[in-house]
Amino acid sequence: MVHEDTAGPPQPAVSRRTLLTGGAIAAGVGSSALVGATVGGALTDGATSGTVVDVRAYGATGDGGTDDTARIQEAIDAARPTGGTVFFPAGTYLTGRLTLHSRIHLRGAGGDATTLRLRPGANSAILESDGFSRLTGTRSDDGITLFSIRDLTLDGNKAQNPRGSFGLRLYGYGYELSELIVFGCRNDGVVSEWGPTAALPEGSHQMEARLSAVRSHDNDGHGINFTGPHDSMFLNCLAFQNGASGFRLAGESTGTLMVNCHAWGIRQDLAFDLAATAIGCVNCYADLNGGVGVRISRNDCRWMSGLVLGYNHAQEIGIQFAPGAHPDEPSGCLVDSRVVNCGTAAVDFGADRGLSSVRASLWQPGALDDAGGHVLGTGKGWIGTPAATTQVEITQGLGHPRNNLVVSPAFDLRAQATPSAPGDGSVRVFARQVGGRTQLCALFPSGAVQVLAAEG
Repeated sequence: MVHEDTAGPPQPAVSRRTLLTGGAIAAGVGSSALVGATVGGALTDGATSGTVVDVRAYGATGDGGTDDTARIQEAIDAARPTGGTVFFPAGTYLTGRLTLHSRIHLRGAGGDATTLRLRPGANSAILESDGFSRLTGTRSDDGITLFSIRDLTLDGNKAQNPRGSFGLRLYGYGYELSELIVFGCRNDGVVSEWGPTAALPEGSHQMEARLSAVRSHDNDGHGINFTGPHDSMFLNCLAFQNGASGFRLAGESTGTLMVNCHAWGIRQDLAFDLAATAIGCVNCYADLNGGVGVRISRNDCRWMSGLVLGYNHAQEIGIQFAPGAHPDEPSGCLVDSRVVNCGTAAVDFGADRGLSSVRASLWQPGALDDAGGHVLGTGKGWIGTPAATTQVEITQGLGHPRNNLVVSPAFDLRAQATPSAPGDGSVRVFARQVGGRTQLCALFPSGAVQVLAAEG
């Protein structure tokens, strides 16, 4: 029901029955979104904490042809004083730039049902946090917080926005994106930024962002360009067929974790760009056709239990150590991955600065030869030289040991008492001191000791 007010736009008071029959629960406005939205058992209007607003109650049509910008913004602004949920029933909403605020939660009826499409000639972002243009690049601790977007699609309509378009541009922290599709942007699909680690205000619930089941594709820039907030989390996200990288993590995104994320596409020259310190990727998949699967340029990054799959393209590298922002970067990184069919090399150690551990199992047809010694392709197992302090275990099958690379940094055997004998078929190597001089010894199962080298 709608109460008419001649002094301003219609103010909706949404009943429980209207909300349920309108499909809001199925759209992701579940019981958790409605906590605090009731007073005396009834949903309240825009003047009370826990507002739930339907954009159609403010005149938005969702017919794909009418410019709904003003009406949608009115609905968002109505929820702004106390925070609340803004619901978009199924439809295609043509819009210009919409401004997001703290404690506003946008909900659609599902990515296949609710679309916000940038109107022709808008040349802007579809959704942008309040103050973004003022804050971007400042490393400020300002910005919006405690907001969320889920169950809808953002269409950048790049064909009709030649000067630029973004799906989402955020300067803020402590937010959540879930079941969100972003595509067709002239620039990046998703842009997120915030200040340094020390910027977290006192008493905040959290500093990180949480992205789950976000899909960003066919944008001319990055799929997801994430430069903060730090310590964020990506789960089950997908970036494909973008013009730059699929996932770019840089700037203040240090400490961010990615799990089960997938990047692929022939247009996408870089799948995962780890350009901030301490980025962790677990069980992620870089699927490329030309370009680089995983590029590491900062310290303490991790690519663990991953897969990099190439198509034997002439210019194709699986995992690349690239120059960082400082002379000692990248270093201290961990790589444990399967790398398949990368046409130039599986691993490029060119900029490795040491103290890293690289363990990779390869299938590189160009690096293997058959029993007759014939080269089967062009790809190499590795190029460049790992730093002296980097530990490397690259294997391409025990039948071709010369195609494997095992490099361990120097280590010390400290003098000790003669240890117990090893098991049958084994030899134990140890150091001992005799007459004040150190000896390197081999101990056999019989207990016999053979001196291999002695201090002169």
